[in-house]
Amino acid sequence: MKENIRLEIRTKDTIGITLKILEKLYEMNIDLRAAEVFSKKVCIKIDEISKERLQRLIEKIFEIKEVLSVDEVELLSYEKNERKLIAIIDAVDEGILAVNKDYKVEIFNRYCETLFKYNKDEVIGSDIRAIINKDAPMFKLFKDGIPYDNVEQIVDRGDFKIHYLTSGRPVLDDLGNTIGAVASIKDINKAMQLVEVVNTIKDGAFSDIIGKSNKIEYVKRIVSSVAKTTSTVLLLGESGTGKELFAKAIHRLSSRANNKFIAINCATLPENLLESELFGYEEGTFTGALKGGKNGIFEEADGGTLFLDEIGEMPLKLQAKILRVLQDGVVRRIGSSKETKVDVRIIAATNRNIEDMVKNGEFREDLYYRLSVMPIYLPPLRERKEDIPLLVNYFVENLNKKFNSKIKRIDKGYIEELMKYSWPGNIRELQNVVERSIILCEGDTLIKDNIYINTDKFIQNNIIDISEEERTLEEIVSECEREVIKRALIKYKSYREVAKHLGVSHTTIMNKIKKYKLYL
Repeated sequence: MKENIRLEIRTKDTIGITLKILEKLYEMNIDLRAAEVFSKKVCIKIDEISKERLQRLIEKIFEIKEVLSVDEVELLSYEKNERKLIAIIDAVDEGILAVNKDYKVEIFNRYCETLFKYNKDEVIGSDIRAIINKDAPMFKLFKDGIPYDNVEQIVDRGDFKIHYLTSGRPVLDDLGNTIGAVASIKDINKAMQLVEVVNTIKDGAFSDIIGKSNKIEYVKRIVSSVAKTTSTVLLLGESGTGKELFAKAIHRLSSRANNKFIAINCATLPENLLESELFGYEEGTFTGALKGGKNGIFEEADGGTLFLDEIGEMPLKLQAKILRVLQDGVVRRIGSSKETKVDVRIIAATNRNIEDMVKNGEFREDLYYRLSVMPIYLPPLRERKEDIPLLVNYFVENLNKKFNSKIKRIDKGYIEELMKYSWPGNIRELQNVVERSIILCEGDTLIKDNIYINTDKFIQNNIIDISEEERTLEEIVSECEREVIKRALIKYKSYREVAKHLGVSHTTIMNKIKKYKLYL
């Protein structure tokens, strides 16, 4: 059974119409609970009455000649707004507490009910001083009107304690006098969980990047800031410094995180194959082309991120097409005249001195400036040696699982010896050394004698004998380089695998093989 009846009375725009309607209520001895007055509408709220009496009231209202219609409605406008507001306040994941100038509670949402363990109906209209501490910042707000943020409070109820953070704002009248206060309240445990979730998201993006040195933490901060933008990023650094890992971190922290991340190494594919991979092709463009053609990587990465590793190895012809994508956001398949719009964020990387390449005409200047909107330098391992112990522990933990080995300790001397080396191959080289150490270790502790670094071994095996005759440094380095590549070719039987193992580009290996005549 309804507790109230609400009527919407539409009228002509006439002065005094509201008074005439109220007179009809008075004549029938009906109490008015609420009223809303508009230019051509009056809404009233009355106590529940019988159908007969309601019909009689409507008839009396129609006696007023300016009345056009009378309809029963569910809620008055202010009630609709009020209930929407209450629903919003209850839906907010924090407590909302409103108090008037007499310290009477006016708003006490569902979050507050759960936190303070009071029923809203018990609290509304009661004195707030019976619920929160007498020295709570809300009471100071009534005196000075100064807002406060994230003040920690503990309410001791004997059987349990309520620990929360609160922020407050004054409610002011037209003269600036404080006539009430509103406070937001957050359970401190939930607040800490939220902080933990945010940190986990960020740490998750950097989960594969091991290190706490000042230099690597600086790079993480830059990456976190850059990720929020749509700017093109150019990662600069030596081979093995983790450029792809940082590219993935930028993607994970960006608004594109739920879309594709695609990586391609520009040095590992011949020019014609690289072009078809990036831009796709139409059916019948060349022998062996797939029926129906093929989407390029730019189309596949639409809405996501494309990582172009070793961009310095990209041929000049393709550089022009990449520039077009960056400038106009369109791609054209090989053999097609149709352009397709794409939304792709490009992260490029190189271990070469790209500025020198621009000067030498090996890299387009306009593309360089488009790519280097946000250049980020990744430090080599020799500049952050304090991260070596963390990296070694990380590699040991993962390699123990991979090899089912049982390395439990890492001797201090082992780490000290690694700290002496310059690590030209960076983290990739360190990982290989740790892997060899685990293979060579006969116990459960890595020691100095387990370290096997190729350069030292080459000297021990007299691969280069500098005492044999007078030679230049260039000749000695060339001989060592030739021997390394020769052995790698014998072992891996693939130019790409050799390039991958030695941490250099496919083009670099092909040039060296041609120089030393070391074809398979």
